[in-house]
Amino acid sequence: MRDFADFVMARNQRLKQFKPAFEPLVKEIARHQSSDGSFQENALDDTPDDAYRYGVWFLQETGYFQPKDRFWTDQAFPDAQAVHTRIEAKLKATGLKSPGLREAYESLQAGKEE
Repeated sequence: MRDFADFVMARNQRLKQFKPAFEPLVKEIARHQSSDGSFQENALDDTPDDAYRYGVWFLQETGYFQPKDRFWTDQAFPDAQAVHTRIEAKLKATGLKSPGLREAYESLQAGKEE
């Protein structure tokens, strides 16, 4: 049993090493999410929809909305629910007429905090 505990402890310590890389990225993506719920396009986005898809995907994958998915930090993001709500409202307001916007919306719904 001790070997398993050591394994888990070592794994958690390795994952925490990601914090210096992920923390500024999460903050930057959240910053690119405007107060109206939209995402600012950047040079990596081929279409406006990409800004939403990539932004939502990154925030989901890094656990910004779901504390249980934050493999890299124990930090709380108190604005996460408000950010989620703004993105959700903005996506709904678009009418979800394109596949990229629908994909972003569906991804956002799948990761709603429980």
